[in-house]
Amino acid sequence: MEERDVYIENFSQSGREDLEDLEFSPNIGAVGIGAFYACPNLRRVSLNKNLNYISPLAFAACPSLKEIAADSNIIEFAPSALAQNLSQDQDARRFAKEVLLKNFSYKSENGILYNAKWRSLLFAETKDLRSLAFPRAARAVGWFSFDGCALLEELDIPQTVEWIGERAFSNCSSLKKVTLTKSVHQIEQAAFMNCRSLEEFKIPKGVERIEAFTFSGCENLREVEIPSSVKHIEENAFEFCPRLEKVTVSKWCQVEDGAFDKGVEIHRI
Repeated sequence: MEERDVYIENFSQSGREDLEDLEFSPNIGAVGIGAFYACPNLRRVSLNKNLNYISPLAFAACPSLKEIAADSNIIEFAPSALAQNLSQDQDARRFAKEVLLKNFSYKSENGILYNAKWRSLLFAETKDLRSLAFPRAARAVGWFSFDGCALLEELDIPQTVEWIGERAFSNCSSLKKVTLTKSVHQIEQAAFMNCRSLEEFKIPKGVERIEAFTFSGCENLREVEIPSSVKHIEENAFEFCPRLEKVTVSKWCQVEDGAFDKGVEIHRI
């Protein structure tokens, strides 16, 4: 890892009582899960302009936190990063929106908070979204961005999108149809986990890996089209998909043990 891409480890600074005014050095590129969780006296955080990733619970349960200077290039911002407790998801989203919109590069459009400079969708402002209109030239869908949007039934992801982040659409229990184009070349783990209403899915040509838990818990998934570009299917990728009976994959594709439920027929071509 290069010096400018320093990662603050998961829960590494949690519970610190001495932290009050925190200013990130220029080399910090990512903040791990719960990195500053439950720091009771943390009042202000100044994020550097090179920071790209803020993970779930990064600054959660910090009751004194009132101000975040967000002059940065954030392309991933988990909504729970600022939650005071896990039942206050909406308050956390509202606070994150207020913080980020103080920086000119962040925009709010059609119920979505996004970074216009990097064309990255950060998160839905509410989980009550019934439809999803992508901002112009959207390139990436961030971690946990639409997790739990239970009213969302259909996704038509435009051809500008190249990357779908971890758990981006997990727990979208009403999601029935997803349209992707070949521009998507990476789908992170658990991206569609527990989408119980999803019946069919066509993985775009160009995707090389199906990550762990990507479709885990998609209990009505009965058909999935896996292109020859896929060279690796990780364990648990299709676990708890009882209606999925048969899949066809390239003879060059490495399928990890446990990638599919027992009894799924795997055809090699």
